[in-house]
Order: sequence, then C-alpha cells, then structure tokens
Amino acid sequence: MSETKQRLHVRLQPKTLEKIQTIVDEENATQADAITLAIDHYFAEREEEQVTIKKMISDVMEEKMNTINEKLRTLQVTGNVIDRDTKILLEFMNHYYLVNNFNKLATTEEYKTKGLQQAEDLIQKRIHKQRKKKLDYEQRKQFERSE
Repeated sequence: MSETKQRLHVRLQPKTLEKIQTIVDEENATQADAITLAIDHYFAEREEEQVTIKKMISDVMEEKMNTINEKLRTLQVTGNVIDRDTKILLEFMNHYYLVNNFNKLATTEEYKTKGLQQAEDLIQKRIHKQRKKKLDYEQRKQFERSE
C-alpha cells in the first residue's frame, strides 16, 4: 500500500522556491518529493549531530573517569600498605603486651611519652611534606595542560 499524501498550502520566500526547484531539477522529482527529501535530510543530519555530541560527551567523561580511576588506584595501593603496616604493628604490640604480662593499658589520653610526641611530630612533618609535594606536582601538571 502506498502512503496517502495530504495537501499543504504554504507561502515560501522566492529563495526557498529556487532551492526547491534546484532539488527538483537535480533529483528529477516533483516539488512535493523535493520538500520531502529536504526534510528527511534535515532530520538525518540532526540525528547525526546528536550522535556526534553524545560521542564527544562520552569521550570527555571517559577521560575524566580515567583520571579519577588512576587516583583511586593510588589511594587503594596506599590504603593496602597502611592496612598491612597497621596489622604488623598490632601483632608486635600484642606480642609485647603478652610477653611482659601487662594487666592494664596506659592510653595516650592518660599519659603521652616524650618519644610518642616526637614520633607524632615526625609523622606530621612527613605528611606536610608529602602534601606539599602533591600540590606542587598538581600545579605543574595544571600548568603543562594550560600551555
């Protein structure tokens, strides 16, 4: 079955009529077919443009996700190392506590030794130094991207 066509009366500018006539001449078609071709072409191009935009968005998202995933992997490795070191320390402390038959635990809230304070200060300095290195690295990376 063929589609039934509906009649449409429109007023067009002379330039638009010339363009329709050009399509009629090039495609050896009727004016109605030329208009149909033009409209079909418009929607096909619009759909193609939407696909291109979606691809661009997808590419940008993938690039950002790769950066995030890279940072997450670094955090995961760091977390694993910290977890391992903490477990080792707990094993040492448990052994020390057992061997010396301690009955009570002296918490840092009750008493903080000079050695512990020195260790905390040292760790704080290391954390500060690492944070500074990271910020310097990120600034360099940002500067390189902007060039």
